[in-house]
Amino acid sequence: MRNNQLFIIMLLSFLLVGIIFDVMAQDAIRLQSVRGVDRRILVAVPPFCPDTPDLSGVAVELSEVMAYDLEFSGLFILLPRERYPVGFVALDKDVASINFDAWRATKAEFLLYGFVKKEDGKYVCQFRLLDLLSSNQVVGKEVRVDISNSRLASHRFSEEVIAFVDGIPGSGTSQICFTGIVGKNKELFIADYDGANVKQITEHGSISIKPKVSPDGMKIAYLSYKDRYSFLYVFDRLTGKVTPLSKEVGLNSAPSWFPDGNRLAMTLSKDANMEIYIRNMDGSNPVRITRNKDADTSPCISPDGSRIAFVSDRGGNPQIYVMGVDGSDARRISYQGGNSYDPAWSPDGKMIAYVVEQRGEGFEIYVMDADGANPRRLTNSYGNNESPTWSPDSRHVMFCSTRNGRWELWAVNVKTGEERHIPNLKMEAQGPSWGPRMKSDSK
Repeated sequence: MRNNQLFIIMLLSFLLVGIIFDVMAQDAIRLQSVRGVDRRILVAVPPFCPDTPDLSGVAVELSEVMAYDLEFSGLFILLPRERYPVGFVALDKDVASINFDAWRATKAEFLLYGFVKKEDGKYVCQFRLLDLLSSNQVVGKEVRVDISNSRLASHRFSEEVIAFVDGIPGSGTSQICFTGIVGKNKELFIADYDGANVKQITEHGSISIKPKVSPDGMKIAYLSYKDRYSFLYVFDRLTGKVTPLSKEVGLNSAPSWFPDGNRLAMTLSKDANMEIYIRNMDGSNPVRITRNKDADTSPCISPDGSRIAFVSDRGGNPQIYVMGVDGSDARRISYQGGNSYDPAWSPDGKMIAYVVEQRGEGFEIYVMDADGANPRRLTNSYGNNESPTWSPDSRHVMFCSTRNGRWELWAVNVKTGEERHIPNLKMEAQGPSWGPRMKSDSK
């Protein structure tokens, strides 16, 4: 009798293990089927389910943020509301109640389920990415966020959904810093990458421009005329303190962070010519690394800290060059005919975005491989397109544009060329700098 019971237990254990491995194998096959495909994936993102009626507005906002992030990535197409299953009203708290057959009939590949409740003064959001082909959950997460920033929950999970599909997380939790025009002044602002949660961070009553967010996102180097001259400063987001970075005689401009966040490259003219220097974040130990009779400006440090892209007119007109961090082995990499400015290295180190002055057409955004190969134009619009900056996932370039008669922020998908206006800013905006993803403390 005991032997029979032992046999049954062992048999059930083997069957259970087999089922688990079968599900894992199905998920692995499914993952291979969606990664690397050169098409957009149809996903349904219906309004999320609130725990109580008073959270209905929050649930709707969370689903809208999720939908925006997924569509913005360029990897997904949203299932239109009119194609939802007949009679569908809202998601239920019970995931088991989902009619997978009805959702499969819509031709969507995935359904994104969300549930939100309030607990201990926070929003607790439960997200599930459901594969409609297999009826399995392929990604799931519980995220706790402050009530003051419910949107962050969707931003966090969208990064994981995008990573599941493409292997690289999205940029949902990232923020941007930019110059906003306030009357006759220009001040610095920060916002979520989608333009939400705008906050002014400087009140100098002057001109503050060219912000550059540090690698950890917690400091911002920028140029300001608040003390009458073009000096460089660093704003600490934790303390709100502003400290001088460079107050040399002449021009102080174009700060660029090293990956360690302790040093910056910049343009100084203290020796009667615009040259590139490196100095510590506290302003100490300036080291000149270019020595050229022509102007060398706009340094941009490579993600690995080994090279610098910069602008020089040593060849007769401004073009993009690359050199070692000690100033050695400088070589030109831009050959588009017009003047080239403002290089920006992609976080993955593979590409450089830059601005080309098109004769009779204004300024346009281009990208090329980091060695100068395969240059191509990203923008084609009236007006000027300037100040390129990369998303943390290297999928998008954000820039400022006058195509609509005023300075606005736009983003372009580097792969598809799709351009998107950054909403919600409600002011003229220039010179964006795209910061890193926020660190997660969620489950």
